[in-house]
Amino acid sequence: MSNESDYRTSGAEIVIVTAYFVVYLGYLFIHQESELHHWASLIVIPLIGLWILRGRPPLRQLLASIGLERGKLLHGLRWPILVGLAIQVVQLMNSSNRAALGEILGSSWGWIVPVVTLPLLMITVGPTEEVFFRGIVQGRFSDALKSDWAGIAIATVGFILYHVPYAYLNPNWPSAGDLGHAVQLAAMNGLPGGLLLGWIYVKSDRNLVAVILLHAMIDWIPGAILVSQVKFGGG
Repeated sequence: MSNESDYRTSGAEIVIVTAYFVVYLGYLFIHQESELHHWASLIVIPLIGLWILRGRPPLRQLLASIGLERGKLLHGLRWPILVGLAIQVVQLMNSSNRAALGEILGSSWGWIVPVVTLPLLMITVGPTEEVFFRGIVQGRFSDALKSDWAGIAIATVGFILYHVPYAYLNPNWPSAGDLGHAVQLAAMNGLPGGLLLGWIYVKSDRNLVAVILLHAMIDWIPGAILVSQVKFGGG
C-alpha cells in the first residue's frame, strides 16, 4: 500500500463525522440546499474539518483517504460502466421513460440533452453525495469497524436519511407533507442505491471516480428528461 493510502481513521473522526451529519440533517429540514451549496456542505466543509483534525496533512493524502488517490483513478471502472448500462436497459423498460427520451431525441438538436446531462451529473450530484457518503462516511466506518459491509450499511442508512427532508419538504415529491411517506420513498430510492454504490466503491478498490460515474449513470435518463423540461419548458 502506498504512503498516500496509509491514512488511519481515528475515533475523533468517527464522532465528528457523525455529529456533523446529525446537525446537517436537522439543517436540511429548515433549508433546502441547491447543488452549488452541496459542494460547500458535503465536500468543502467536511474535508477542511478532517484536514484540520488530522493535523493538516498533505492534500494528496487527504484526497487519497476518500478514494482520489493518484494511480488508482481508473481502477475498477468496468464495474460502474457494466452496471450503469444494465440500469439504462432497466430504465428504458419503463414506457414513460422511453416515450420521454424518444421525444427528446426526436426534437431538433435533442441529442445534445443526454450528451450534456452525463457530464453535468458528474460535477453536481455525483461528486457531492459520493464524496461524503462513500468517501468520508463509508470509508471511515469501514476502517473503524474493520468491515466493508458495516461501512456500506452505515453509509446507506445515512444516504436514506439524507433524502428524507427532500421527500418531505420538496413539493415535486409525491410524499411532500407526509413524513411517513417521505421516509418510505427515501428508503425505496436510497436503500438499493446506497447498497449498490457502496459495493462498487469496495469492488473498485475505493476509487471514488467509479462511484461518481455510476451515480451519474443511474440518474442519466431521469436527468436528461428533467434537463429537457427545463430547456424546452415541456412536460
